[in-house]
Parts: sequence; structure tokens; C-alpha cells
Amino acid sequence: MADKDIRSRRELLRNKYSEKGFDALTEEEKLELLLSYSCSGDPRQLAAELLSEYGSINALADTDIELLMKEKKVSEQAAVLIKLIPCLSRILYAERFKITTLNSSEAAKSFFRSHFIGAVGEQLIITAVNKRFRVVNTKILAFGSPSQTYASYRDIADFAVKSSCNVFFIAHNHPQSISTPSDSDILFTKNVANAFMRLGAFMADHIIIGSDSAFSFRESGLIPEFSNTPLKGYICK
Repeated sequence: MADKDIRSRRELLRNKYSEKGFDALTEEEKLELLLSYSCSGDPRQLAAELLSEYGSINALADTDIELLMKEKKVSEQAAVLIKLIPCLSRILYAERFKITTLNSSEAAKSFFRSHFIGAVGEQLIITAVNKRFRVVNTKILAFGSPSQTYASYRDIADFAVKSSCNVFFIAHNHPQSISTPSDSDILFTKNVANAFMRLGAFMADHIIIGSDSAFSFRESGLIPEFSNTPLKGYICK
């Protein structure tokens, strides 16, 4: 497609967006419009090829940036722009739906969901809250592969001691799968809950954020340690 035709096509899509709104564009047109500002080739063809390969903009945005550039021959500018989509979404989500009190499993799910938007691999997060479940501090404890992440109990204990709080949340993500916990997730949760108890602290919940769902260990009743230590003020549906 000639440069003149690309500019004409971009203007057509831009006008459609301006006059009828974002939802009036097909998914391919949305990606094409984005690529038209950064792609050196034919953005229409590239958008069609990428969606044919990955199935959706969401899946495309989760792809490693180096893979996009090397195997799909996407320019660095276009690859960076694609990867910025979930990162900007995370900022917007956090600001518009800012949650500072984790007094329910639903609030905790929403809080941690915003932290994992755009994450490619697994991450383990710990959050300290005060007696009213207001967030005091949050830290990423570990990064892992897309299928597993690890953190030492010493790292967890160090954070707990330094935070001067006695109620904590643990959360991790399953970027490419559902939020159902694995056997290792269950064992890890039991061990961390017991570690907190030895410190005289409480583990309010362990939240898992999947690609399209969220899971609360305390809500599920899977962990006896939670059933034996009810937490006043924390609501599970």
C-alpha cells in the first residue's frame, strides 16, 4: 500500500472513530489505526496477519516484545506501542477504580487484578494492611516464568517485620490460564499462613488472578489454616 493510500485509510478510520466511537471499529480496524502511527509497511495487512496469528489484541499485547520484533518482523516502534496498551490500561484502572481498603475478597480481587494488568510472567505480590484493612504497603516479592514463580519465606518474613503490620495479603497471577490453584499453590499457601502465625501475624487471604477470573483461598475454604483463624472484618461472599 502506497504512503498516500495509508494516510487516506488512516484518516478514514480516525474519522469513523471520532464520529461513531471506539466500538464502531472492528478489532482489526482498531489495531490497524494504532499501527498506522508506527508501522513502516502496510498497517492493514500487518493488523490482519497479527490477529490471524494471535486471535485478539489482548493476546497480542501479552506477547514478548522481542518475539514480535524478531519473528513477526514488527518494527520496534510498533512493538513498543502494542506493549504500552496493557501498561497504560493498568494505570487507568488503578486511578479510576482506586481501592485502598481490602475488607472483602471482592475488594482484594479487584485490587490485585489492577496490579497484574500487562504482566507477561508470573509475579508474587505481598500487601500489608492495618487493622481496618487499609493498604499500608505493597511489594513485588518475586518474578517467575509464565508458569511458576518463587519467593523465599525469609523474604516474606522480612517484609512482615519491617512493615509493622500484622495482617497481610499474598497474591500471584496465572497470566495464560485460569485462576484455579495448583497443588503447589495450595501447599505454598499453607506454609505461608503458618509462617505468618509463627510471627504473630495473620494472612488475610491469598488471591490468584487468572487470565479471565480470580480466586480467593479464604473464600474457597480449601485451607484449614484460614478456617481455624477467622478474620473479623474481612467479608467473603
